[in-house]
Amino acid sequence: MSCPISLSLDLLGNRWGLHILRELHAGPASFGQIKTGLPGIASNILSARLVELCDAGLIRKSERIYTLTDKGLSTRAILFELARFGRVLPVPMAPSDPEGIAHHAVILAGAIERAAGPLDDIRAQIDLNGTPFSLTVAGGRAALQTGEMPLAPVRLAFDWSDVEAVANGDLRVAAFAAEREITAEDPLKVAALLDLLQKALDIYGGFK
Repeated sequence: MSCPISLSLDLLGNRWGLHILRELHAGPASFGQIKTGLPGIASNILSARLVELCDAGLIRKSERIYTLTDKGLSTRAILFELARFGRVLPVPMAPSDPEGIAHHAVILAGAIERAAGPLDDIRAQIDLNGTPFSLTVAGGRAALQTGEMPLAPVRLAFDWSDVEAVANGDLRVAAFAAEREITAEDPLKVAALLDLLQKALDIYGGFK
């Protein structure tokens, strides 16, 4: 029987497999959108990797749009652990894959899902560095997709620098939230969101 670690590495350990999944965790995307998010990848390599991931059941293609399957969504935990490990590594002078807001959203979603309990039920719009994302937490799962959430019960705006400050232990979520834009009709929903974010960023920072 093949080692399961080897099986995973054979599929995901190449130069671009996890990068492609990272792009799709931010939401469905076309070939062109994926390529734009991956500077340096050749079109033929991207095509080959997409075929491999489709064949493995991690993504599906419909109407020229690629989407994660349930199995593909399960790779968020892998990406999150890589993010936690990578945030303490030295940053190169000229990163080959600069951070983008979609990449930040994937990390945040992984942290929120790690912190979410089975009874958490949250819907909110998070404006991260001015870009809107729709957050849905239910049944211990979290989805953070690019785009506005119509009639969002809670809307909170903050920057990735706030996230890193909390993860470093230099700031509390309640502190930056008090200085940022929050829109909500129910204070309890705000409290639930801020509590979950604090737990999530404590996990991301290695405090839990």
